[in-house]
Amino acid sequence: MDKIDIFIEELAQAESNSTLTNIYAGSSLQNEICRYNLSLYFHYMLKNNSHVILVREAPSYRGCRLFGIPFTCEDIFTQEWLPDLMGINLGYRIFSKDKPERELSALTVWPKLKEWYNQYGTVPLLWNICPFHPHKENNDKSNRTPYVQEIMAGKEFLIKLLDLFEIKHIGSIGRKAEKAIKGMKHETFYLRHPAHNGSNVFGKNIK
Repeated sequence: MDKIDIFIEELAQAESNSTLTNIYAGSSLQNEICRYNLSLYFHYMLKNNSHVILVREAPSYRGCRLFGIPFTCEDIFTQEWLPDLMGINLGYRIFSKDKPERELSALTVWPKLKEWYNQYGTVPLLWNICPFHPHKENNDKSNRTPYVQEIMAGKEFLIKLLDLFEIKHIGSIGRKAEKAIKGMKHETFYLRHPAHNGSNVFGKNIK
């Protein structure tokens, strides 16, 4: 077992509750897919490491909750995006049985990451400051803002990732992520979250 799989195993130990679901824990097919996809994504990224990480707030129920990779949706796996990193025919698994789910934020971010890749030959690692899915009481098909204690607990996993990928630069997507990483020794920068009419500003920030 390598460092990536040890990290995912530790991630899977955190407990869920009625308003927070650890998508990497448990024995269901969806949990298995989340762990598998995250491991595959991390191994691909480690081979093409940019030493940059973009951190957003938390998984959404149409995106990361289904398959485990932050700021990505199932539709991304049906198209060719980045060679040997992201897209179709790279071994990623989809949970939905019918039409792949689409998430607006993911479909805004990945075209910009493709531009980044075309310019630099690599892309930043993507992560959630709260790596688990925060939702309304007993309703995992909803989203809510993570609580401060959930963000602080998630920060411990972020710190481990910074070491694992030898991160030098951290980009925060949204103000909650920015607040959480403030004070770290790494160089940090802010990007406007693409949701709520922020896609144009995000596109300019990420260039």
